[in-house]
Amino acid sequence: MPQTKNLCYSCNALCCREVGVSLGPPKNKRDWDEIKWLVSHKYINVYKDLENDWLVEFKTNCKYLDKKNRCKIYNKRHLICQEHKNDDCIKTDNDYHKVLFRSVEDVEKYLKKKKKSKK
Repeated sequence: MPQTKNLCYSCNALCCREVGVSLGPPKNKRDWDEIKWLVSHKYINVYKDLENDWLVEFKTNCKYLDKKNRCKIYNKRHLICQEHKNDDCIKTDNDYHKVLFRSVEDVEKYLKKKKKSKK
């Protein structure tokens, strides 16, 4: 059986430089306002992934990354890090967003487009 190439050796630690937290799908004006509020903060995005899950993405480095983006506690790393597989890696799929909001303007543009498509 062929071995899968370990992408971590050619990566700049993308998975160690962001945190994604599940968010319920927006259903009403208040939910959309919350998304606008979230993306009003530096280093925070909201997106809908290819599996239709909504997530808040915090762009922040793990404190255990060294200057070469390698894990300083690799042998004692967290279970979630140990279980992370190459096929889950965002580097293998650069377009993992169905919808991505980086700003309030992105949200408003999306809502305007969505409203037009309902007419």
